Amino acid sequence: MECPAEIVVPVRAESVKVARDWVEAVLGTWGQDAYVAKVVVSELVTNVLQHTRSATTTVRVVQADKGTVVEVFDSSNVLPVAGAANLLSEGGRGLAMLDVLAKEWGTQPLGGGGKAVWALLPESTS
Repeated sequence: MECPAEIVVPVRAESVKVARDWVEAVLGTWGQDAYVAKVVVSELVTNVLQHTRSATTTVRVVQADKGTVVEVFDSSNVLPVAGAANLLSEGGRGLAMLDVLAKEWGTQPLGGGGKAVWALLPESTS
């Protein structure tokens, strides 16, 4: 089982790509396909950017008993809520995408404040 890997990035638009590229590199060294992980990380880091006032966000990838888990941490206590998107809206589909892409996903308030949003990825190999 691989050790957890994590990166801390500032909450800026360019950090979405940094986190996406980082997760691809980590999973590549673990011999896993990163396509779904890249989409999940992009969505979760974008949510931090758009919906919190966090200065930084931490992205962690963990090998768990059930599979690979991606976690994104921020300083906001507000838990994400799935929105209803209409055909013309640019947003509101991210959590619905998680429902489709991840085997499971959820949120966890952190004891010292903030939260983690996690997604259990489907099994795949490269």
